[in-house]
Parts: sequence; structure tokens; C-alpha cells
Amino acid sequence: MGNYSFKTAGLPEPVNGIVEGHNFTQGVPHTTIYEGQTGLTFRNCNLLNCDVPADSIIDSCLRSQVSFCSHLHEPWLTVGYISACITSCSHLTVTDMVTIDGVAIDTNPNYTYEDTGVA
Repeated sequence: MGNYSFKTAGLPEPVNGIVEGHNFTQGVPHTTIYEGQTGLTFRNCNLLNCDVPADSIIDSCLRSQVSFCSHLHEPWLTVGYISACITSCSHLTVTDMVTIDGVAIDTNPNYTYEDTGVA
């Protein structure tokens, strides 16, 4: 199994039209891999955030689209796999601020973020 995460070039050549057992995870949803190729079968691959050629056959592969939050994946941000999120990004799920009698005691709220699925 090869790890081709965050790459769209230099991917393994299909063997008899089959790409098997590789990790192609991408940082951005709907990243195209194997653009311009036809007649491919992907078997037992991780296709997270990948768009494969339209006529491809997908067999026993992980396939979903996820928007990754840079607050949760700082190493990916550092190397440019994902873009920076603002503090109140779409991944923000909870903002905790300590208040007593309606007065904010802690002026630095705690934020909770989650990666989100996309269509």
C-alpha cells in the first residue's frame, strides 16, 4: 500500500486499469486525481476528498468529502495542505466563555471545532 496523500501528480500507474490499496487522502474536498484517464478501477483505496474519473469503478474504498479545520490540523496548515480558518469559521461548534451575573470573567473564550462533511 502506497501513501500518496496530498499529491495529485506522481501517482502510481494503474496495473491493467486497476489501482489497488493506496491512500490518496487530500486536504481539500473534491480534489481531482487521475485527471484525463478512463476505464480505471479503484480497489481497497482511501479516496478521502478525491474525485476520480467519472467512469471509474469503486470497489471497497473509503470515499467521503470532508472540510478540514486548520485549528484541528495545524501541521497540515503549516505545510500548505489546507487553508487557514478564521476564529469563527464554519467548523466552530461551541464557544465557552465564563460569565458571572452576566459579566464576562474570562475574556479569552474557549472554542471547540469539528471537521465537517460536505456534499
